[in-house]
Amino acid sequence: MKDKTDVELMALAARGREDAFEELVVRYQNILLNFFLRKCVSYDDGQDLAQRTFLRLWRYRKKYTPQAKFTTFLFLLAGQEAVDFFRAEGRKTALEEGLAHEAEVTAGERPQSAPAEGEDVRRAVSKLPQGLRDVVELGVFQDLPYAQVGEILEIPVGTVKSRMFNALKKLKELLS
Repeated sequence: MKDKTDVELMALAARGREDAFEELVVRYQNILLNFFLRKCVSYDDGQDLAQRTFLRLWRYRKKYTPQAKFTTFLFLLAGQEAVDFFRAEGRKTALEEGLAHEAEVTAGERPQSAPAEGEDVRRAVSKLPQGLRDVVELGVFQDLPYAQVGEILEIPVGTVKSRMFNALKKLKELLS
């Protein structure tokens, strides 16, 4: 299964092949967890949201059509899960607690010799307004192209570019 593309695995999953879907889970579970951690949820909530995203993906497996990259579809589902989560929980304070937990988890994973600047950047990114932070998280941390970021956030590519420009300008201010 490891030699199959994401689209091929989704096609197999649509026909009921659980092993194909399992391969997608293995490929993307950590990426989704990091996506949710960057949204400032706790580690446990991040795991729950990743699992809910995969459950949503399983429900939509027969409706998936490869018009865009699979990761665009997956992050769109993940974004919907995040919105649902924050609406249901009303968690302004959990965002701050989640960020502190993310910093602890990330610090525990980082080698001792890694520069402390990474922590400063993470803190600065967490201070950005949500629209700017989303663009940075997807464009920089997830290394997605602007077109894909625009599809996930449902905004034009030009808006992605201007938000990225403004986010980088604001980050320079925060870090100086």
